[in-house]
Amino acid sequence: MNKTTTVTRHASLTLLLSLLGASTSMGCGADEPDTVGTPVTGSPSATETTSSSSTAMQPTTVAPPPSQTAPTPSTGGTPGPDPKPTVSPALPATPDTSTPKPGALDPSPQPSTTSPVQTPEPQGAGGTGPSDGPSDGAGGAGGSMGAGGGGSTPTPDGPAAADPSDGCGKANPQTGSSGQPLNVSNHDYYVKLPQGYDENTPYPVVIMFNPTGNPITWAEQNAGFEAVAQDAIRIYPHMQNQSSGWGGGDFPFFEPFYEKITSDYCIDKARVFAGGESSGGEFVGALGCEHADKVRSVAPGAPKPMNGFELNASSRDCTGQVTAVVIHSPKDSVLAQPVGEQMRDFYKDLNHCDDASDPVEGYTDDMSNCVQFQGCDDGFPVYWCHHNDPEYGGTYHGWPHFAAKMLWELWSSY
Repeated sequence: MNKTTTVTRHASLTLLLSLLGASTSMGCGADEPDTVGTPVTGSPSATETTSSSSTAMQPTTVAPPPSQTAPTPSTGGTPGPDPKPTVSPALPATPDTSTPKPGALDPSPQPSTTSPVQTPEPQGAGGTGPSDGPSDGAGGAGGSMGAGGGGSTPTPDGPAAADPSDGCGKANPQTGSSGQPLNVSNHDYYVKLPQGYDENTPYPVVIMFNPTGNPITWAEQNAGFEAVAQDAIRIYPHMQNQSSGWGGGDFPFFEPFYEKITSDYCIDKARVFAGGESSGGEFVGALGCEHADKVRSVAPGAPKPMNGFELNASSRDCTGQVTAVVIHSPKDSVLAQPVGEQMRDFYKDLNHCDDASDPVEGYTDDMSNCVQFQGCDDGFPVYWCHHNDPEYGGTYHGWPHFAAKMLWELWSSY
């Protein structure tokens, strides 16, 4: 190879290297930057500068032509300024249909399908007491409940004097309990004494007879006397056969039962009161005739016919007279043969009452609707409460909520 050829080749190689350097610099300016989301500004950032191994030429930076706009930043890198928010119309909340977690409140609770206090019976059971029921009667014009006399015969000047029983003076009498009841004539019962019971003070007595199919605890828990009659001795007997309820076969029990309680506790025999619900109501209704010499007043609730006891005052040989409060709903859907009206008329005839009546003050609303008949024998009024309390599962057969309060207002006035 001669010298001329060598120089020519060296010049060609130098020109080629120079052209390659210029081409590389132009290519970097035309591509998008490697850093995502960084806008093109016309002068590269430090990360975009390309170094050359040639010291003869510096890289050339090319700005975009006037018609070229900067590329839109990517949303995957460093965020740019927040765009102005767009306001959308509010959407209705989507209801939460998920099952509440344990312990969470159910937003749409379902009513209970079981009764916490009653066991259904063929003849019907009573309802709850006044602690969880509607308010008592709204009040209105009418006569107040008369006091009447004590015992079977009131005195002309007002209530009879106390008649202490043989149990007065006997300390610490046995009372039994619902779990360990006392027993007389094959009938269980238990007793609730007033707080601070004094064996030398004659106390009034409230006896409550429970409905068929219900436990011995029903009357204490549902009749309402535990709340309103705490100054009285409360006694809760139980039917011999819970499935068949109270009936005519239970009458022999009452005589020894009465003798037992009056010999064990200091009882005012002039003020013995009895209430009952359903089969207990019919039993009490008959009791007010058969044992009128032992009870001052009876309150039969939702009674039905009792075998062997005809509701005819002219044919019955009653042992005396009592104040009667007959409680019945005309909407009772349990009893096929309710005898509320017949029981009312029986005591009206027995106590020689007129058909005219006066509303009882404080118990004139639809949930009580009580009247007192005019013209009854002195000291032996008859009340008729034809209520519309739907107690006992909407059957109107239960013990109504007003009953305990109304009865104790009457009985405690004796």
